[in-house]
Amino acid sequence: MADFDDLVRTEAYLIWQSEGRPHGQDARHWEMATERVRSRMPVKTVKTVAPVKPLPLQRVALLARATRKPQLAETFRASA
Repeated sequence: MADFDDLVRTEAYLIWQSEGRPHGQDARHWEMATERVRSRMPVKTVKTVAPVKPLPLQRVALLARATRKPQLAETFRASA
């Protein structure tokens, strides 16, 4: 992909040509070109996430016990 400044430079040149190549308008052409290039760029959207209510400690303890694998301890003992 082309560099941002290259895109602006090309756009400013096209603006300059379309206006009949006037002298002393380079800053205005550059600003116009910058706005045009930015308007064509995709907008990054930020996905908002709703805050999550933390779980009570009792619930966390229950979930930890439920997901614990008892056979894991047996595997470690057998390999030692």
